[in-house]
Amino acid sequence: MYQRSRRVLVIPFLAPTFIIYTIFVFVPLALTVYYGFTNWQGHTLDRPWYGLGNFRLILLDNQVIGAFLNTFKFAIYGALIIFIPALFISWALSQSIRLKSFYKFIIIAPLVLSVIVVGLMWKLLYNPVFGPINNLLNLFGLDQFALPWLGDSRTVILAIVIATAWQQLGMWVLLISAGMNRIPSELMDAARVDGANEWQVYWKITFPLLWGILRLLFILWIILSLQVFAQIWIMVPHGGGGGAEVVATLIYTRAFASQQWGLAAALATILLILIFTASLVTNRLTKRETIEF
Repeated sequence: MYQRSRRVLVIPFLAPTFIIYTIFVFVPLALTVYYGFTNWQGHTLDRPWYGLGNFRLILLDNQVIGAFLNTFKFAIYGALIIFIPALFISWALSQSIRLKSFYKFIIIAPLVLSVIVVGLMWKLLYNPVFGPINNLLNLFGLDQFALPWLGDSRTVILAIVIATAWQQLGMWVLLISAGMNRIPSELMDAARVDGANEWQVYWKITFPLLWGILRLLFILWIILSLQVFAQIWIMVPHGGGGGAEVVATLIYTRAFASQQWGLAAALATILLILIFTASLVTNRLTKRETIEF
C-alpha cells in the first residue's frame, strides 16, 4: 500500500517533464522519421508518400557519401588529438607545480566561450593573409607549411578539429582530474614503495581506474562530432564548402537551400541511427570489468 502511494505521488512530478519532452523531443523526432519517407518540398502542406526513395537517392549521391566520410574524419581526428593532451595535462595538474590555479583557468576558460566566438577567433587565426599562425610559420622560415588552412580540402577538416578540440579540452581535463582526485593515494604510495616508477604507477594504477570516465568522454565526443554543425558553418565559407561538408551542414543546405525537406529528414534519420549505433558500439567495445576503490 505504501509503495503504491509513493508511485501515485511521483506521477504529478514526472508528468510536466514527460509532457515537455513529448512536445519538443518525441513528437518532432517521430515527424522527422515520417517526413523521411515523403517527398515533401517544405513550401507546401502536400507531403506525398515516397517510401524508400529518399534513402535510395542518399546511397547514390556522392555529396552525401563525402559528407559522411568527412564526419567520420572529424570524429577520428578529434579523438586522437584531444585524448593524449588531456591525459598529460590532467596528470601534470595533479603534481605539485607553481601557478597550478592559473594553468587550470587557462585550460578550462575556453569552455565558457560560445561556439560562435571560438569559430570566429580561429577563423582569424587561420587567415592566410594576416593570421598569426601563417605569419609565425613564415617568421621561422617554415613557408612551406603556411597554408590556406580553411581553403584547402586537405587541411580544412583537421583545422576545424583543432579548434573544436581546443575548446573541448577543458571538459576532458576537468573530468579526468576529478577522476584522479577520487583515486586513493594509498594505492599509488604502495606501488612506489614496491619500486614502481611514476610511469608504471600511472599506466598500471591510475589509467585503469580512469577508464570509466574515459569511456564517457569518448561517447560524448562521438555524439558531438557526428552532429557537428556550428563550427563548420562559421569557419568555412558557405558552411561546408571546400571539402568540409559534413552530414549536419548537408541536412541544413538540402532543407533550406534546395527545398528537399524529405531528403533532409531522411538524412537526419540516418544520422540519428548512426549516433545511437556508434554510442552503443563504443560503449560495448570499451566496457571493462568495474574496479571498486
